[in-house]
Amino acid sequence: MIDNFKKFNMPRYEQVRWHIQTLLTESKWDESTPLPTEQDFADKYQVSVGTVRKAVEKLVEDGVLIKHQGRGTFLKKPDFNTSLLRFYKFRDQEARYVIPTGVIKKITLIEAVDTINKTLNIHENEDLIYIERVRIVEDKVILSERIWLPKNRYQEFIGLEPKDFENLLYPFYYKKCGQFVSSAIETLFFITDHIDPYLDNTQHENLVKVCRIAKNLEGDPVEYRESYGLAEKFSYESQII
Repeated sequence: MIDNFKKFNMPRYEQVRWHIQTLLTESKWDESTPLPTEQDFADKYQVSVGTVRKAVEKLVEDGVLIKHQGRGTFLKKPDFNTSLLRFYKFRDQEARYVIPTGVIKKITLIEAVDTINKTLNIHENEDLIYIERVRIVEDKVILSERIWLPKNRYQEFIGLEPKDFENLLYPFYYKKCGQFVSSAIETLFFITDHIDPYLDNTQHENLVKVCRIAKNLEGDPVEYRESYGLAEKFSYESQII
């Protein structure tokens, strides 16, 4: 199996890294299940344990895997709620920080949208699944989201109703369609003259727009999302260590 890569002149550990990543993707690996041991991988791919260890360490550096002392190595689940809290801090009536609840308002199948299809790197004529979602704290909408998904990756969503969705979307993507979101790129803008029906804002209130391209383990886009929130609620926080 590893010998198939000889013609690419790829380092041995990179070959092993690619095979482990492919295994995780194709087998829809459960993030609560530890990976085989380094010795198991060494036997499987007929390489040294040192080569496997280097491949695993690289996947840990890439944020694909995480090691737990005494428990093993696991598929890492990104914490996208932490990403949200970089931009907005939400408190309840007792001044405690809270994670907003997600509620699906609309899901429908739509025709291709040129700019969205290009962003998702799919055929220009491929249909899309379109979702409108809000994030709520104490019965108040604080974020409004528009989400576009490639139809071919989310066939199981066709026919679902808003009530069928769970609070957290990314675990639901994985459970229902086998789409594991491994990373994302976010771009932030301040915008004006945008009225959002869920935020109930006025034309004179500035909004923050966060565009996110979510990717799978192979680096392919699996979701494009636009999130809108009131600029007056915006704050940026970044920890530098």
